[in-house]
Amino acid sequence: MITITEDILKSVENFKEKLQQYHEGKLENLKAFSSIMGIYKEGPKDTYMVRPRIAGGVTTANQLQGLSKIAEKYGVDMRFTTRQDIQLHSVKVGDLGNVLDDLLQCGLITRGAGGDGVRNVACSPLSGVAQDEIFDVTPYVKAVTNFMMTDPVNLKLPRKYKIAFSNSLEDTANATIADIGFIAKIVDGKRGFEVYGAGGLGGNAKVGIKLEDFIVDTEALYYVEAMKRVFAREGDRTNRHKARLRFVLLRLGEEEFIKMFRKELDELKKSGQDLALHIDSEEENVQTTQEKQFPWDKQYKNVIFPQQQAGYYSVYIHPKKATITTHDLNELLAFLTKLDYKTSIRVTLTQGLFVRDVKEKDVQNVLAITSKFSSIFNIENTVACVGPTICNFGLNNSHELLDSILETFKDAPEDIKAALPRAFISGCHNSCGQHQKGLIGFTGKRGRTEKGVIPTYAMSFNGIVGPGAVRFGDVYGDVPAEKIASLLVDLANLKVNSKCIGFDEFIKEKEAEVKELVANYSL
Repeated sequence: MITITEDILKSVENFKEKLQQYHEGKLENLKAFSSIMGIYKEGPKDTYMVRPRIAGGVTTANQLQGLSKIAEKYGVDMRFTTRQDIQLHSVKVGDLGNVLDDLLQCGLITRGAGGDGVRNVACSPLSGVAQDEIFDVTPYVKAVTNFMMTDPVNLKLPRKYKIAFSNSLEDTANATIADIGFIAKIVDGKRGFEVYGAGGLGGNAKVGIKLEDFIVDTEALYYVEAMKRVFAREGDRTNRHKARLRFVLLRLGEEEFIKMFRKELDELKKSGQDLALHIDSEEENVQTTQEKQFPWDKQYKNVIFPQQQAGYYSVYIHPKKATITTHDLNELLAFLTKLDYKTSIRVTLTQGLFVRDVKEKDVQNVLAITSKFSSIFNIENTVACVGPTICNFGLNNSHELLDSILETFKDAPEDIKAALPRAFISGCHNSCGQHQKGLIGFTGKRGRTEKGVIPTYAMSFNGIVGPGAVRFGDVYGDVPAEKIASLLVDLANLKVNSKCIGFDEFIKEKEAEVKELVANYSL
């Protein structure tokens, strides 16, 4: 999806020159040059994480085969992220330059995948096939991505700048908590977007404010660029803890912020710079499957999604702990490439991927291949940040908690496994596990007990994204890490016995009992 320009190629060569200087002892630290290239040192280890930029999560079997070969060649791990990327972990410093070259051969770049710039533009992973979509937003993601990669200023912002496009009210791209986000909308037969801005997770997390109820689709790039200019000028470059766009909103107030943004937008439109998007909006003639009976047990609805294209399905795959081995990935890709028709692949914002455009007769084979490393139950597909063994800012070991949950639920009855939604775990307040948006969320903290200071998690409920509904979860208590898995089993039993269908309905009807349960486990 990303057009690899001469400027991008030059940035790789420039980094390799800095890398050579580092090897020769002429450079003490790579960080000033590596982060904007999506490369970070892994905590106390002498290895690095490399983050290929998979624009909008759009990838192919051939590209993933290339990525798998790189992982095998350099003996590194592949990990899915919460922003539709796949990270390479445990890369030796001596291999960094070669890894970047090999990624280019796969059509992948790392520029802007980290550092203070425009990050991966998020896209609803089922855009183009979802039955509930308003229209396919993928072409808009492609256009915005390639435009934003052309200006060097976009890699020298106060902090990261996140853009998102969602194809439906479900907001699967997190547009309502982005720096600028777009929700597909049609008014009077015209394509367009509902627009949100200045949202974001992390410290002082904030839901986005609505900037526009509707804009025509051709104007989306004007909004992206205008908001970026406000951020570039007004963002705090002296205090990284308050450098995100939402702090500009907090400083100015909503009224003044919107006034400033609209002024910037008007000036941009009058400047003569043509940023109008012209996306072909011709609709395919597709036969929908919405009325067709779901031909699998209802528990598979977490991972099998009927498409708007009749007879085709999307299958969700969530590698355990977001990490996939080359063996497992190669086995899946070998099956897909041998089919007599073409499937498509999208990386998600929940540390997984969708194999799309799968015919009904082949769905069971995909499930059989992936069952060894992926679950059909949401609680076992919990999202967790990378943790302090790799992250330089990590507090609690989120993967220890995830291991505990997976082990506890491994042999649990199916009704208990099916009772809970996906949880979101962040080892600290930085929100890399997106805990605020989860129906169940955990935020890493420390608690003082008679035995000393121990790892605890603030447990929150009923977070959600989407227009008119977006809210962060309410914290019910601080629970010792070692007790959380048992608490979740008791919560699942309470849910099963409640006879409530949806988890949000369950929390609403049984709020007092849930709060009492959490209190019994809390410090």
